[in-house]
Amino acid sequence: MAIKVKRTPRPERPPLWKRLVLGELIEGLMVTLVHNFRALREPFTVQYPDEQLPLEPRYRGVPRLRSHPETGEELCISCHQCERICPDRCIHIEDEPHPSGRGKRPRVFTIDYERCCLCGLCVEACPTKPVTSIYMSHDFELARYRRDEFKADLRELYFGKDKVVYGRRS
Repeated sequence: MAIKVKRTPRPERPPLWKRLVLGELIEGLMVTLVHNFRALREPFTVQYPDEQLPLEPRYRGVPRLRSHPETGEELCISCHQCERICPDRCIHIEDEPHPSGRGKRPRVFTIDYERCCLCGLCVEACPTKPVTSIYMSHDFELARYRRDEFKADLRELYFGKDKVVYGRRS
C-alpha cells in the first residue's frame, strides 16, 4: 500500500531588499515615528485626580451587589454559587432566613478585594434573573493605607466604598 504524500508549496520569499534591510523592522519603526510625531502636535495628558477619562461600558472593576431596580430589595438569595466558583476564595457568605419566611438572605457577605483577581466568574455563576445580584462595577480606585480596608462588607457592597479625597497640589 503506497502512502500518498501531499506537498505544500513553499511560501514566496520576500524581495531581496526586505531580506537584507530588515523591512519589517523599518515598517515598525515608521509606525512608531508616526505616532510620536502625532503626540508632539496634540499632547495627551490628563491631570489624574482632577480630570478622569471616561470608562468604557464593558470595563470590569470590582464586584459589588445590586438591589432590585423596581422594589429596592436585595437580590442576593444566599445560594453560595459565587463563593463556590471563586478561584481565589475571596468571597465569604453567611446566611439567615428571609424575614418574609421564604428563602434566605445574606447576613454576612464579604469580599476581600486584596485577594480578588477581578475575573468575573462570580457574576457568571449568579442564578438570579433577570439581573444578577452581583456585578462588576466601574470602581477602580482601590488604594488604601491599611489591609483591613480591602475587605468590603454588606453595606459597602451595596453602596460602594467611600471615595478617598487626595490633597491638591499647589
